[in-house]
Amino acid sequence: MIAAICAGLGCGPSRDVVPDTHDVRGDQKPSTAQDGYDYLARRPLGTVGLAEARGIPADVAARAVDRIADQLEACEKDLRSQNRFVAGAIRIVAMIDDRGAVEGVNVKLSDDKGAAANAILCVVAPVRLLAFPPNDGDAGQRGIAIEASWNPE
Repeated sequence: MIAAICAGLGCGPSRDVVPDTHDVRGDQKPSTAQDGYDYLARRPLGTVGLAEARGIPADVAARAVDRIADQLEACEKDLRSQNRFVAGAIRIVAMIDDRGAVEGVNVKLSDDKGAAANAILCVVAPVRLLAFPPNDGDAGQRGIAIEASWNPE
C-alpha cells in the first residue's frame, strides 16, 4: 500500500520547482559603447568613434574624441561656407609617446574624391595636436584609434 502511494506521487505531470528569476549583477559598469565603439561623439555634420585606446584612461580618451568631434564640426562649417565641403570617412591610429604627445599616425581614408583634403585639415591635424598625460611607466605602448565620418546635410 505504501509502495502504491509512493509510486502514485511520482507519476504526476513533470514541472520545474524553481520559479522564474531575473539575475541582476551589480558589479558591471554601464556601457557608453555604441555601434561597436568604446565611445561615440555625434555632431550634426559628423560622427567620431573611439575604436580603441591603449594605455590611456577611458575618460581621457573620451575627452579626446569629443575634442576631435568639436574641431571636425567647426572645420566642416568653415569648409561649407567656402563650398569646399566633401563627404568622407577616415580611420586614424595615433601612437602616443611617454611625454603624452602624438608621435606618429597611420591614416586610412575613404575613396571619396576630395575627402582627403577635408580629412587632413579637419581630423588628422587636430589629432596630431592632441596632448595626453605622461606615461606613468606602467602603460606600455600607448595609442588611440578613432574613426570619423562626415556627411552633407
